[in-house]
Amino acid sequence: MGEPVNDPRNPDPGPVHIADATAAAGITPAGPKPPTPIEPEPFDPVAFRVQQAAATLAARIPPRFRLATADHPQVAAWASRFLTDRHDCPSLVLVGPTGTGKTHLCWAAVRQVVEGAAARGEGLTWEATTHPDLNAALRPNPTGSHVGVLERFQRADLVFLDDLGAGKQTEWTGDGLHRLVDYRWSHQLPTIYSANAVGDPLVAAVGDRVASRLGDAMKVALVGVDRRWNRRAS
Repeated sequence: MGEPVNDPRNPDPGPVHIADATAAAGITPAGPKPPTPIEPEPFDPVAFRVQQAAATLAARIPPRFRLATADHPQVAAWASRFLTDRHDCPSLVLVGPTGTGKTHLCWAAVRQVVEGAAARGEGLTWEATTHPDLNAALRPNPTGSHVGVLERFQRADLVFLDDLGAGKQTEWTGDGLHRLVDYRWSHQLPTIYSANAVGDPLVAAVGDRVASRLGDAMKVALVGVDRRWNRRAS
């Protein structure tokens, strides 16, 4: 066979690349499609407070009371009043024999208030302890951990003090309890208390000055059997 003849009028262009062909035809090849920008979720301050409140409650409420609900109408009404106007809300005192559910209902009230405030987008600081644990926290110690405890409890929007009267009173702890109760009463900061009794027994346990400042609180009396032993509470 002979050699191929090149026609000078139509020279062999050789291999043709797609990019060259499209460029020659005035076609701009489409590049990779840019990714669609992802719009950040708008910040929802109410949802943030609700999540924050749920995490705080889960971390701070003892496991036994974590699911407590305010199924007592007076306790539920008090919590609603706090949420409506915390500055025009009295303190709450749950009174009854041992084992009648005082602590359970107090934690339920705390939950309702904390969750309700978060759902309204409102900030809320709260503290909770027992009377014996408060005494222990207020006693001076070499580590200095007692410094600032009283002020934190005085200034919180809500305080739950369980087992009022169960703590052993000394001159130091008695003064600390009076300063706490008096400050919150004077500044109209609602406090939730539980106690086995009011009147003379409470006066004997905490003194007349502390007991007097609970006089205008909403009182809820609980009766019944000791739930822990399923016996008649004494």
